[in-house]
Amino acid sequence: MPHVTFVDPDGKQWTVEVPEGASLLDAARQVEAPVHTLCNGIGACVQCRVRVRSGMDNLSAPEALEKDRIGNIFHITGERMGCQAKVHGDVEIETLPVRLPKRSKRERGSGRR
Repeated sequence: MPHVTFVDPDGKQWTVEVPEGASLLDAARQVEAPVHTLCNGIGACVQCRVRVRSGMDNLSAPEALEKDRIGNIFHITGERMGCQAKVHGDVEIETLPVRLPKRSKRERGSGRR
């Protein structure tokens, strides 16, 4: 079974053995690694973004949904969506800070009273 190692920005590591075909998000949940989601892993929020440090070839190829959400430059940035990337061999993953969507002016209000 493949091993997934998660590394956070402070250098803390979590390693877990997962069945082939498990998602990175599922692997992170098993060891409580900081890979976040607002949509519960359906690919809508992009909060589960991670950076692949090694083993990119051991992940499933990005499908249309993931390419649409994070762009078609994953091969340059090394970023994948944890809920979409399926594990097929050992990988090392860097967790990324959560980026919340910016609120529009309408959502913020005018600020006037």
